[in-house]
Amino acid sequence: MSRRLEKMTTTTQSSASPSSLLISLSPILAAVFFSFLVAGMALPVLPLHVHNDLGLSTFIVGLVSGSQFAAALLSRMWAGRYADGKGAKHAVIAGLIAASAGGSLYVVSLLFLDNPAWSAAILATGRAVLGGGESFIITGAIGWGLALAGVQNTGRVLAWMGMAMYAAFAFGAPAGTALNAAFGFTSIAWETALIPLL
Repeated sequence: MSRRLEKMTTTTQSSASPSSLLISLSPILAAVFFSFLVAGMALPVLPLHVHNDLGLSTFIVGLVSGSQFAAALLSRMWAGRYADGKGAKHAVIAGLIAASAGGSLYVVSLLFLDNPAWSAAILATGRAVLGGGESFIITGAIGWGLALAGVQNTGRVLAWMGMAMYAAFAFGAPAGTALNAAFGFTSIAWETALIPLL
């Protein structure tokens, strides 16, 4: 019975048009886009905040900026195990919660502007939490997308997930620069905390 059901599912997925697959994956693609949008918004702004607003060295800028990517790298295997054990959807949700928590730490770092070392340490912790969250989001989203679209659409799923991620970076960088120019780093911190909750 299970083999017949699996065969029917595979046949249905094979006959689905690319546009119908894209529509069915659009909520997951939106989650990927919005979660990576906050990372893209901070990319051009974070070095300015740490160097100009906090008055810290370029080495500290590198540490704060790099903490996100180090955490993303280190958490990727854990994210994969979590997605396999708890399910891809649960991994995406956990990642979005972590991303929002990382943004909340951005906000908390603003309370310590008079103590730049503390502010930078809290900000680096927020970046690390955000990086871990992004691992869960992208790992879960790919697994979830493959479960919906079927292995015969692996290439499409990977391409669409990558497009959502890089579109977020491309749109996020100028959006972050504009927000920072108009409202300062505070706007980036609040957006990072709130956008993943969408």
